[in-house]
Order: sequence, then C-alpha cells, then structure tokens
Amino acid sequence: MVGMSESPWYQAAFGAHYTLLYAHRDEEEARQCLALLPSLAPLKGPVLDLGCGDGRHLELLRQAEITAVGLDLSSHLLALAAGRLDGAAPLVQGDMRQLPFNAGSFGTVLSLFTAFGYFGSPPENAGPVREVSRLLRPGGHWFLDYFDGERVRAELGDGRAHVRRRELGCLQVVETRRYHAERRQVVKDVELSALAGQEREAAAVGIGPSGLIYAEQVAVFDLDELEEMAAESGLIRVASAGDYSGGALGSGSRWILAFRKQDEGEA
Repeated sequence: MVGMSESPWYQAAFGAHYTLLYAHRDEEEARQCLALLPSLAPLKGPVLDLGCGDGRHLELLRQAEITAVGLDLSSHLLALAAGRLDGAAPLVQGDMRQLPFNAGSFGTVLSLFTAFGYFGSPPENAGPVREVSRLLRPGGHWFLDYFDGERVRAELGDGRAHVRRRELGCLQVVETRRYHAERRQVVKDVELSALAGQEREAAAVGIGPSGLIYAEQVAVFDLDELEEMAAESGLIRVASAGDYSGGALGSGSRWILAFRKQDEGEA
C-alpha cells in the first residue's frame, strides 16, 4: 500500500525526489527565463530568489555577477543548491509567508517556475505578496513566473481527471490532474513507487517500500485578480510576457509578470 503523506503538500512535494519529477525544467530553461527578465524591467541587486529550489537560477545570477540570496522551505533542495553554488550565494530556509529579512532589503524579488499560490484559494495567497512588497526597495521589482490560469481552466475545466503515467529514473510515477472549481485550484494527485529492482535507489530519494502519495494544490488566478492583489500591497504591473521568448500574454502557457514597488508618495 502506498503511503499518504500527512505533511502539508508543499513539504511532501519538494522532497529529495523532486528533481527527478522536474528534470525537464533544466538550466537552459532557467537561462531563457533570466535572459527575458531585464527586457521587462530592471533586474537590480540584491536579488531574492524566493523558492530557489536547487539553485539553478542563483547559479546564473552568480555568473552574471548579480548579488543574490536564495530562500526555500525544503532542506533537500537547499542542500542541492549549496552543492551547486559552493558558498557563492547565501541560502536561507524559511516560509515565504513570513520572510526573515528586514524591510527594503532587496532591489528585486523573483518568484519563478510557479513558486507561488500554494496556500489555498487565490485570496488566501495575499500574505506572500505583502511580504514581497515589504522587502522591496521603492522602485524595485517583483518578477512572477506563473502558469496561465485561463489555459489551465480551458484544459482541465471539463471536470475529467487527466492521468499521466511515467517512469522517471528509479520511480514509477502516476499523476492525476483536475480543476477544483469551488476552491479554484489545480489539483495534481501524485503517486510514487519504486520500480522493480530499484528499491535501493528509490529509498535514496525518500521513496520507501510503501511509496508516497500527495496532492499538489495550486491556486488558479485571474490576471485581474493577481494585479489587484499586488496593487493592494503597492505593487503595479509594468510589463508582461506569455513565454520565455517574450511573446505576448496568451501566446504561450506562462504568465511572466513584472511588478514595480511604488515610490514613497506615489499614487
């Protein structure tokens, strides 16, 4: 019997197995994303990579000689980031709803690869936005890379369960995606188990004999809703793109949004 995680889903999901599930989100994609951002708004240091994961964006910022700090809740991913960066950038374990930094500490905050929307329905995610605004200097920018909510509703709004089965490294992976209209979340049930003969390798990434089940639950926003939430915290959208090549909103599967922290006294 596969074991159901009793932890909050975002603790179970970002364990040692995470890099196997998302190996396709690689350094080249990170490079494309970071190359796009300065065309939307200035990318000024110091930079906070909020939900830095294994540090792939931090490594590129280091190569560009941009001072950056990484924060993540996952000790597993932070350990990978530490190995990748070899002390070149500070790494902090923390919760994005209560960030351990002083107000005005950063010129830029990055929320990349959907590192947002984890805490219930869309309105329940205002806390991290307030924290981002608190940390930004006036005139600084928050870059949010999120999935296109309209496309997600179009894909999953038929009410059916969309199932995908994969073998990734030592793991058998079954993912079932659906849209929960009442909670306004995209829910992905993830079931992980060891492939036959690869039990030792699976155990090394945290998947024991009973396997693991958890349900990712990410808020599906309207674009206007995101803008209103940001504006309530003094953040105004100044640019956007629909993919990492810089296409218009709606041309791809992403919402890549740049918000500017209003200057003091700015209406």
